Amino acid sequence: MIRLLAIVLFFAAALSGKTAPAAETARAVPITFTLSAPDAVSVTVAGSFNKWDPTSHVLAGPDRSGSWTITLFLMPGRYEYLFLVNTADWIVDPRAPSVEDGLGGRNSVVLVGTE
Repeated sequence: MIRLLAIVLFFAAALSGKTAPAAETARAVPITFTLSAPDAVSVTVAGSFNKWDPTSHVLAGPDRSGSWTITLFLMPGRYEYLFLVNTADWIVDPRAPSVEDGLGGRNSVVLVGTE
């Protein structure tokens, strides 16, 4: 019975035209975000890749050098992002290019899998 259910679900997904999560993951590229903030209590990263959710990607740290780091698997594309330090201070990535955000500030930019 379980085997029959698995077969039905497989064909239902195939007929729906949706891409399998494994296929999407195969194209995702590991991107490491790092911020030197030795005095910070918390650091997160928010951007167009996570709908600017400041709670979904928490960086690990600080390490011995004061850096906070996270590696995310992102699909190819262009993403804007910022670091949020201590849940209060939005910081551009000093190691990445930035663009005007249209609100008088700047966002960092990362290009993933593009040439």
